[in-house]
Amino acid sequence: MVTNKTSSDRLIKLFATAYPLTFSKNETIIRADDTPQGVYYLAKGFVKMNSQLFDGREITLNIFRPGSYFPMMWAISDLPNVYNFQAMTSVELRRISQADFLEFVKSHPNDLLEISRRILVGVNGLLFNINHILSGDSYHRMIAAIMMLAKRFGEKDAKGKTYIAIPLTHQDLANVAAITRETASVNLKKLESRGLISQKSHFFTISDIKLLETESNIENPELPALSAL
Repeated sequence: MVTNKTSSDRLIKLFATAYPLTFSKNETIIRADDTPQGVYYLAKGFVKMNSQLFDGREITLNIFRPGSYFPMMWAISDLPNVYNFQAMTSVELRRISQADFLEFVKSHPNDLLEISRRILVGVNGLLFNINHILSGDSYHRMIAAIMMLAKRFGEKDAKGKTYIAIPLTHQDLANVAAITRETASVNLKKLESRGLISQKSHFFTISDIKLLETESNIENPELPALSAL
């Protein structure tokens, strides 16, 4: 199983006792308005949390990376789940019951503190998304979406370029920016023509993140890389 340095070893061991579940790319893991079958640990791959706008368009509110747990709002607060959770790539998950999860966190308050921290990190990223992506024109919303993904999944190379280490289609980026795929493609082409980004096989590279920040007029907040909404 994939781990990360901020995950609780005890909690990971608990999930390790569960049978591994696999989902193919684009397969739905949890449907909106369905009661989840349990709490999930993401061992491999990427999962997106989606909602549907009033006009039928899909918006991506969060993307989970290996080492994440979901759906935490339902797991801890028992709030009804109103989001779709869908595999962005092939994924491997472990699942335990909500009762077993709650019993664990009640017995391990330090682990509950870590989980709460990660939830707040996710909320912080979501607020950044709302503040910058859901305002302004489509061009600047696209830049904001790319900036957010770079903060979450970016890796810098020796030349100072930032490689976004998650495969993204134009539709994926459109869903993050809350615009249509056609509009996303137009704006991505514009960013490429200005030498700000490049793409190859669904992977995007930012030539100079400072220049992209200048283009966007977005301040550079330090968004932690983890989220666990």
